[in-house]
Amino acid sequence: MNLLPNAELFFLSGKGAKRKLVKKAVHDLFADKDVLIVSVCGAFTPPCTEMVKEYEKLYDTFMKETIVDEIYILSMNDAFVMEEWFKSMKIKKCKMLPDGNGAYVLRLANQGGMAASQCAIEMYNKGMGKRAWRWVLLVENNIQMVYLEEETPDGKGTRDNLDEDPFELTHAQQMLDLLKNRDQIDHIKEENDATDKGLYLDNTPAPKKPKSKNNPLDHTAY
Repeated sequence: MNLLPNAELFFLSGKGAKRKLVKKAVHDLFADKDVLIVSVCGAFTPPCTEMVKEYEKLYDTFMKETIVDEIYILSMNDAFVMEEWFKSMKIKKCKMLPDGNGAYVLRLANQGGMAASQCAIEMYNKGMGKRAWRWVLLVENNIQMVYLEEETPDGKGTRDNLDEDPFELTHAQQMLDLLKNRDQIDHIKEENDATDKGLYLDNTPAPKKPKSKNNPLDHTAY
């Protein structure tokens, strides 16, 4: 397991004339929670807009059928841009994680351990500077648990300055299926471990296995 780095990001707080930027630490936001971080390359871009809408549409399903408590959309955009983007998409359930300075994304990239390749990229060919790569991360109390990302396109030795912005492997339904399968495997393991200890998961005694009549080493055979 991998403890993810901390970073302070800028969020908008208040209303009207009292509206202002405030700093919030990522570790505080994610403390004691199971959080899904959806990383996108840039606000208002077509693939990223499609991606956010998918996760918003399946938000309730994630909450009901997986351990996820919250879904955050991470982008290297400032809070003002992120807010207008969310308004344009009518996003009400997913939360924004505005990382305009790259404080969180670049620390994730420098820390390593998240992926076999880059989780932060260069998009200078599109006038977008440094950006986050497209990936989805399940975080449990700031510990990395499950990581799903777009692959480097065939024939490319880097993810920097690509002509296209891949969106094939990180769709909301794909991540939902992955988490449900993971939860099912964990549940089966818990049941097996409990049965081995002679208990069901609700701590009621599990039935004893019948002893063989034909086992010469079983002195309590019938």
